[in-house]
Parts: sequence; C-alpha cells; structure tokens
Amino acid sequence: MMNLGVPTLLMLACTLAAQPIPARPELLPVQPLVFKAPRARDFKVTLRNGIPAFIVPDPEGQPIVRVKVLYRGGSYLDPAGKEGLAALFGNQIRRGGTEVTPVDELDERLAFLAAGVHGRCGATSGSLSLEVLEKDLETGLAAFMEVLTRPAFAQASLDLARQDQLQALAKRNDSANSISGYQFGYLLRGESHFASAQATQASLARITREDLRAFHARILHPANLVVTASGPIDPRAFKAVLDRTVGALKPGREARVSPPVPAPTFTRTPGLYLCGKAGPQSVVALAVPGLRRGDPDWPAAMLMEEILGGGGVSSRLMKRLRNDEGLTYGVSTRLEPGTFWKGDLLCRFQTKNRSVAYALRLVLEEVEKLKREPVGEQEFSVARDGLIQAFPSRFSDAESVAGLFAGQNLNGQPEDYFLDFRERLRSVTRDQVREAARKYLDMTRMVLLVVGDVEAVRQGDAKDHPGRLGEGLGLPVTVLPLRDPSTLRPLP
Repeated sequence: MMNLGVPTLLMLACTLAAQPIPARPELLPVQPLVFKAPRARDFKVTLRNGIPAFIVPDPEGQPIVRVKVLYRGGSYLDPAGKEGLAALFGNQIRRGGTEVTPVDELDERLAFLAAGVHGRCGATSGSLSLEVLEKDLETGLAAFMEVLTRPAFAQASLDLARQDQLQALAKRNDSANSISGYQFGYLLRGESHFASAQATQASLARITREDLRAFHARILHPANLVVTASGPIDPRAFKAVLDRTVGALKPGREARVSPPVPAPTFTRTPGLYLCGKAGPQSVVALAVPGLRRGDPDWPAAMLMEEILGGGGVSSRLMKRLRNDEGLTYGVSTRLEPGTFWKGDLLCRFQTKNRSVAYALRLVLEEVEKLKREPVGEQEFSVARDGLIQAFPSRFSDAESVAGLFAGQNLNGQPEDYFLDFRERLRSVTRDQVREAARKYLDMTRMVLLVVGDVEAVRQGDAKDHPGRLGEGLGLPVTVLPLRDPSTLRPLP
C-alpha cells in the first residue's frame, strides 16, 4: 500500500477543504476524457498468401498469446433441407478431434498446456481461436493448425452433438421468449431466409460427417480468412510466425470464395400478431424498418434510440413502464447495425397479460412524444455524452482492438469508420434527433407480436386501464398457430 506520509495527507486535506462541496453528485467537476481511437492500418499486415492479419501487442498484459482465424461463411451457406449445418460445423471442428489426434488425446494435450482451442460458427461468419501461454506458443500453435486444417469430425462426437441439438429443439415451445424468437423472425424475414430459418429434426438428421468435411473444404480459402493476434508479442516477429502457419495455407480443389450475404427478399406485412402460450405474462416484440450503419443518419438514429429505450434506466420507456407504472421489470430497444441490409429498430418487454394493451399504449405515446417535441437539453446531453464516454470501451484491450478491426474487414466495412465516430456523435443536434424519430419511427409499418394467453391479452385491464389491444393502431390482427417444436409445422 502506498505510504503518503502525514505532511502529504495534511496538504491534501487543506486543498480539499478549500474547494466548495457540490450539492449533488452530478455537479462534481469531471475532466473530459481524452481518447484517440487507434487506426486499423497501424496493426494490419498481409500474410504471404494474401490473408489480412491484425497484430496488436500487449507487452504489459498477462503472458498469454491469443490467435484467432475468422472466416466468411455461416448458416447463410446451409443448403435447403440441411439447416443447422454451419452451427454443427462450428461446434465440431474442435470437439471432433483431428485426422492425426483423437479427441480424447487432443483434450489431454491442450489441458497439459493449459491452452484452449475453441470453434464457433454463426449466421455470416465463424472462427477458430487459440489461447496459450507465451512459453508454449509453438506447441499450442501446432495443435491449433492441426485442428484448423485437419479436423476429423468424429462420428461419435457428431452423433452426441446432434442429440444435444434435438433435445434443445424439443424445448422450443417451453417459454414465450423462445416462441417469440422464431415467430418474430418469420414475420420480419420469412421462413426461408437464413436469418430466420431454423434447424428441425429432419434437417439435423440429414447432416452427415461428409457434409461437415465439405463445408470445411469450401471455407478454407485464403480469400475467406482474416487473422488476429494479441498478447506479449513483437508484431514483426509474430508476422513471421503467422506467415509459416496460417500464411502457408493454399486453397484446396474444393475451396471456394464465399458469396455475398443475401438480403431478405420477403415482403413483410405490418400488423398485430398474436400467438398463444399459457402463462401469467406475455412477451411483446415490435419492429419498424431502420437503416444501415453507414447511413449519414446513423449517429442521430443512435441517439434517438438511446433516449427512447436503449439507455437502460435513464431511457424514457424504462422510466414510464417500469418506474412510473410498474408494468415490467425491463423494457429495451435496439437499433440493429444493418451490416448487410437495412436493420430494424426493435422493442421488447414482458408484462402481465392484462397489462399488454396499456403498456403498448404507453410505448406508442412515448414514440409520438419523441416525434412531436424537441428533446430537452439535459436529457440530450446525458444520452450523447453517455455514448461518447462509453465508446473507448470498444478498445478496452488488445484482443478487442484486433477483433474489432478484423470484424470490419471481414464484413467489408471501412476500416477507419470509428476514427471520427465521437465527433460525429458530438455534431448531432436535438432537431436531428427529432427528425430521425419522425423518419424511422413510422408505426404504420410496425410488425407487432404478442406471445401469451391470447384471450387474457385481448380482454385487457378493463377496471384500471380501459382499452383494447390494437385500438387506434389501424393494423390488421392475425392469430398465429403455435408450431411443432421439432418440425416447425403449424399445429392444428
């Protein structure tokens, strides 16, 4: 513990005593945060086979080296009738062992090193990562490359993973949240688009070990890959390490450059949709069309969404629905980034069945208020400054910095997008926030889904808050059938 000494403490006490004590915590003087966003090009190198890599040294951190290979490809490449293939691939590339080392031996080998190799595959991308002590880098990297280039997809491991997936499918209708998840996706993007398509019992049964091998052979093309590395490493020396490992990869005969991610072609129908699920509460989800992150309106839309519901306890919806009315434990909004197509502005909350109509009415009142009245100066400053001050957390450590730049590269986004991001937020005006609300909160285009006890929801709270669900919306009402959890076919 630091010993300041009596004279130093007395001097500090006198200094503090000479300063007036603010009446409230928010009046405490706070020095502005000085932060300069790092530039991608300062960490970017190109490996000898053309793969971009982002090497971010962390000389003062733990003696752990982290390497990750990210790839373009995911469930958007699942063949029709084999939904779930990409997810199984991400699960099994590490857990299925390699052609050289059985999975039990591989587990023991990595455990001895206290190292980790982990695979995942999502909707549009996936990754294989290594975490290893600096002193064991060569041994750990050899195991990592073995998993990356020669996965075995052992049948026993695949069968076990498939069984786990089937058990998860059987629980699809156990909660209103789960039902809302797949039903809402269908309403927004249709049943066939990869972003809403779901694995079924039949599609999982069709996936074979050969399918996983073919997916791997297709993905492992240098043009699909981006690499990150972080830890106590010298960038120049580590590039040489990557050049002789990942940089030595060559496309095989079956390797293909991944195609662009397809946007939904489904034409959604605005409306109020109800789906039955017995229980005391309902899950409410609504969406209106949004914008892409590169749109000039994005900073103003971010601030608008932060004020409406994205700012947690300080947001308008949380104050109104939770603090003032006690209708829900939480309500939130989210502005989808729109990486490959225009995203949506989403709102979700859970409340008692009889309170749904009233809670929704309050949500719409706050939306109209945001469109009609200028945001107050203090509320605007809190939201704007909160986003600006939180921004540096995106670069909190070397691994995050490398991952952020790699993700932008993988998705074809400008690498310097964040350099002036805080300045763009600072330049937003209160009038621009109101204009963003008017432009993007068009509730005539709303898709609204309520999953709960339909009859109780329709009756509403006639005693305390008269009014029926959907009154004044002018939207058609549709009751959706519950679907079989394993087949996703509508139940009678």
